[in-house]
Amino acid sequence: MSVPKTNADPAPNAAAADRPGGFIHYANLISKLTFVSRIFGLLRDKACGYFLGVGTTWSAFWMGFQFPNLFRRIFGEGALTAVFLPVYTRLRQQQGQEAANQLARAIVVLLTVVLVAIMLVGEAIVAPLALSHAISPANRLAAGMIALMLPYSVYVCLVALLGAIAASHEHFAAQAAAPIILNIAMALAAAIPVLIWTWRYPVRLRVIWVAVAVLIAGMVQLFLMFIAVKRAGVRLSGGWRIIPPDTGGTIRAAIGEIVRAMLPMTIGLSVVQLNVFMDSQIAWWFSPDGHAGRTVFWLLGMHIHAPLLAGALGKLSVAQRIYMLPVGIFGVATATAVFPRLAAAAGRPAEVKKILQAALRKSLFLSIPATAGMILIAHTLITAIYMGGRVSADDVDRATWAARWFCAGIWAFEIQMLLVRVFYAHRDAGTPMKIAAAMVFLNLALNLLLIWFMQVGGLAASTSISAVVQVGVLAWLLRKRFGPLEPRTVGPLVGKSLLATALMTLFALIVNTQLRGIPMLGPSHRLLGALVRLPAVVLTAAIVYGLASRWLGVAELADAPVIRIFRRKDSSPAAGRQ
Repeated sequence: MSVPKTNADPAPNAAAADRPGGFIHYANLISKLTFVSRIFGLLRDKACGYFLGVGTTWSAFWMGFQFPNLFRRIFGEGALTAVFLPVYTRLRQQQGQEAANQLARAIVVLLTVVLVAIMLVGEAIVAPLALSHAISPANRLAAGMIALMLPYSVYVCLVALLGAIAASHEHFAAQAAAPIILNIAMALAAAIPVLIWTWRYPVRLRVIWVAVAVLIAGMVQLFLMFIAVKRAGVRLSGGWRIIPPDTGGTIRAAIGEIVRAMLPMTIGLSVVQLNVFMDSQIAWWFSPDGHAGRTVFWLLGMHIHAPLLAGALGKLSVAQRIYMLPVGIFGVATATAVFPRLAAAAGRPAEVKKILQAALRKSLFLSIPATAGMILIAHTLITAIYMGGRVSADDVDRATWAARWFCAGIWAFEIQMLLVRVFYAHRDAGTPMKIAAAMVFLNLALNLLLIWFMQVGGLAASTSISAVVQVGVLAWLLRKRFGPLEPRTVGPLVGKSLLATALMTLFALIVNTQLRGIPMLGPSHRLLGALVRLPAVVLTAAIVYGLASRWLGVAELADAPVIRIFRRKDSSPAAGRQ
């Protein structure tokens, strides 16, 4: 039997989504913090690229770093938080904060036990490979990177779970700021030890500094996140048991509900992450990197000519960093901020639809120009970040080719995160799981088809195509379940955003072309030209898109980061105009 709610924080309500203090306000806050994090991420990439390059050695490092990244996106930011937050929110509303504390403690312990077990099994597999001389040096280095960074999987997943708990209390800062710690640690590890001690050492030895820095950053992140959760009013101390001794069985039932929903949600929410992980594996094993530098290898009894060039995974990692800039700043921020409100509105379809419409409008208003803009500036941006040191012009060109295909799917990556969360807010894990499984097979088939004539760009194009198909299927199913969106909500906004984006692209291209015509900023001075053209093109694009949106009367301009300076003085927040 339920007891009256005691000591519980007021749960967010759907109506708050219509006010500046609703999810749009928090989404903008997360965007700002994520933007700062991405700036440090670019500094990290510059340091790592300059001192370590983006060739085979960096590909081996990225093989190791992909595993904690995959764990974070599946367990920390994906399935676990998606199924945990609605249950946590409901329990807090019905039973009070102390019951929610017990559930949080139990899930933290359970997650720790599971992750440590997986980590130990993984170490038992890869550690002997890292020490074996029967495999190639590149594969040994990749195995060593995996073994060294597997413990970070535990840290980063706990950080993400604790961040989700804090987010349910509308405390977003610590979760968004945590990556800054990692980026600073990696940048310092790539530069300082090399400059002081190991300048003459082989690159494969220098990269170990960065792997160790990842572990240290994880410990610091976890410590700070525990402090953030405590400040949010959640008490995790006391009674560290997987199954707490609650007399009514409420907590045990909640834990059972979370565990039963984990598998389908893991598949459903993690399709993009699984596709990216699959891309990385293909980039390694279908290039000479995975075969001791040989361009021909055996597969299923056949001689296969490697379709990818050496260092393919390193170039792919650069491309992934580029397209994740807007996805992380805008898409993840919106999905993170809106999900607690979707969970609180579960069972009230009209309110869910209203929140979804506001989230879709915000996401599309920013993701449509981001898609076109990132395709336009991809080469200039990669040159500005990575050119110099051990990174050559050919490295930049190959990474740009993949980045542009990734960037073509930016809008789909962002919308997919919103649509999947609507299903989970209504406790439907099976439907997204089935769609996601189909998308994984589609991505694999496209990968194996496109890499033969598109090189590493084929891996990126496959991921983007799969995301677009997934969005189409999810949107169709939601329309059948909830009916069409309210008239004159999303459709007209898309039309206006496309028109504003076309104007933005035209003027940005003109500026870029004119600047490239200046001898000191042309192709023979790639780095200098990129450093000058990049801010000029981005500023032009922002001004034109902001002014065009004002001219077209787009309500979302009032709440948009940065470009809202172009809004009309009498305009009200976009969410309030639904």
